[in-house]
Amino acid sequence: MGAIRGSLSFTRYFVKGDVPEDFARSALKRIRAKRFEELDPMADENERHGWCSIGDSMNVDPANDDVFFNEYLCLGLRIDRWMVPKPLFLAHLRDAEAALLEKKGLEKLGRKAKADLKLQVMKKLRKQLVPTTKSIDLVWSLNAGVMRFFSTSGKVCLMAEELFEKTFELKLVPQGATTMADRLLTEAEVAIYDALEPTSLASGSGK
Repeated sequence: MGAIRGSLSFTRYFVKGDVPEDFARSALKRIRAKRFEELDPMADENERHGWCSIGDSMNVDPANDDVFFNEYLCLGLRIDRWMVPKPLFLAHLRDAEAALLEKKGLEKLGRKAKADLKLQVMKKLRKQLVPTTKSIDLVWSLNAGVMRFFSTSGKVCLMAEELFEKTFELKLVPQGATTMADRLLTEAEVAIYDALEPTSLASGSGK
């Protein structure tokens, strides 16, 4: 969702650092190293994320033409998560617990045995289900040094920031009044900006 279709809400970042001359070649290698990998139903993790082609979350091995559009680098951040319905899980857990108690001749399971059984039931159900998938667009203007990530969720944005910085070894700075001033103002204007103090516009009489 985002740049190609869906909501146009996005978070804007400035990219700090020097982009190497052979970036088009090295970037693709870096992206593939952090590409999305399928969730394993037998693993403990409940969620996984990584890069995919923009507009096609199934393409997790993008080619150069899938990533670079003129001066723009475009990617999708794919996030997969297991979503096992709670009533389904509880029903299977109840049956599994009853079967285990009967097999072992027990009246009650200990805390560790319950935890292990919950994990076993969860993994068994995951094999029968497909994880939910979503992809969020990312568009980076290499000339302007500006990246737009088409989400405003704090959790998802943090996920994108960390993966971007690990992938490209460049720093992301969220857009704000201070960062805009640093980019647009001269040194003299920045000094004036830094000297500004907050002023209340409310009347002292309260009327």
